[in-house]
Amino acid sequence: MLQHQQPSGPLVAAAGAAGLSTVQLHLLYCTVGALLWAALPALDLDATAPLFYTKRAAAYMSLKKYAQALKDLDRAVDVDDTFLQGYLHRGKLHRQVCSLASAKSDFDKVMQLKPNHSQAAKELAALQELESAVKELEAVAALSGAAGAAVDPAAAQQLLDRVYKTAPDCIAAQLLEANLQMAQRNYEEAIGVTGRIVKSSPGHLEALTLRGTAYMYLADHDMAKRHFGEALKFDPDHKDSRKAFNKLKDLDRKRQRANRAFEAQDYAEAEQQCRAALVVDPLHQRVNKELQLQLCRVQQMLGRPQEAVEACQAALAMEPDYYDATKELIRAMLAAERFDEAVNLARNALQQHQQDGEMHQLYREAEKQLKMSKRKDYYKILGVDKLASTRDIKKAYKNLARQYHPDKVHSSKEKAENEDKFREIAEAYEVLNDDEKRGAYDRGEDLEQQGGGGGWGHPGHHFQQQQGGFQYTFHFGG
Repeated sequence: MLQHQQPSGPLVAAAGAAGLSTVQLHLLYCTVGALLWAALPALDLDATAPLFYTKRAAAYMSLKKYAQALKDLDRAVDVDDTFLQGYLHRGKLHRQVCSLASAKSDFDKVMQLKPNHSQAAKELAALQELESAVKELEAVAALSGAAGAAVDPAAAQQLLDRVYKTAPDCIAAQLLEANLQMAQRNYEEAIGVTGRIVKSSPGHLEALTLRGTAYMYLADHDMAKRHFGEALKFDPDHKDSRKAFNKLKDLDRKRQRANRAFEAQDYAEAEQQCRAALVVDPLHQRVNKELQLQLCRVQQMLGRPQEAVEACQAALAMEPDYYDATKELIRAMLAAERFDEAVNLARNALQQHQQDGEMHQLYREAEKQLKMSKRKDYYKILGVDKLASTRDIKKAYKNLARQYHPDKVHSSKEKAENEDKFREIAEAYEVLNDDEKRGAYDRGEDLEQQGGGGGWGHPGHHFQQQQGGFQYTFHFGG
């Protein structure tokens, strides 16, 4: 019979020469021994020896190969139904993974074979405490699955610790822990917990599906599909895996369509596909924030700056530090003429990204447009578009000048109002009818410093003031 042994003298000497401590060598020796035990086929030894199966099961357990370990322990008690150690070890394995009924059955069998067996009695007492903790755990699991219910993470962790103390590989506890981590968006931790489950139980469908979902929410869709597909290999009819797999494929298809439409400058189609993708899985924040950012850009291309602002704000609500969305939001705010907000947002962003030239440029542009927004809008005064031709500007000026000429009214109040309006009209025309001044105005440059703007006299008209009232001589120049 093959036995585990301590490292021999030559091995200890070799370890010393290699720089390994005695403890490190012992751990290495035990690990290699466990691998050898797991690899040895039963037929190489006495196939009727239950002790062999028990020892190999111990090796499998050290590798957390619980399914293989359970098979060997089943064989051990099949070979000898009075083999006390086989029942004791199998009961411990069942207890470790929270198979409580099976564990109790095995420990009861030990007590039947040897009444007052101290270790079995201790195991049965520990099993009662474990059963109580598991029932509380199941209640928490039911609560966490209820709509609108909230679970206290700290209280849940205390309960998990109680279970793990007696059953360190309790699958029910691990599943609850993974679900709690998912609820708190701790997806990396959920992957770690479910990884322990699939290592000991490779075909555990719920763990595979949950692990795939965690990868999906980390935006690793390839790994997510791999896990959903693995679950479907074990059970092609598994509803949760199939539903998650199909949902993910649908999301990817809609995202791809949105991207293609945007690249083709078909912004209406891009908007439709973005909105369709956003409703596939509202919990998928890593993808949905990108979809909202793309929708923000689409809305700007469609000339809807306010809708663009809302889309960018939705992206930032999912991730407040989403820098690309911050920059796009500033652009959208400028387009929506929300200049004060754009300046404040850019200023705050610069505090965190002082070396970003693009943000410096956005800040300067926001300040410039804010300043421009507070000056007179000459285009609005003349009632023309910013792309209006010189001819359109002159025509608008003539019509307004006739309409608001102070000589058109007689009361002092109306005359004063027309004088103010007439000055604005003349001032606007003086700037917009001059290509150089108009260009400077459009660029947001200070016309006062250049000696242009702010005055209302123009060579095309005369506006003379005399004591006792105003006298106007109005001539339209070429």
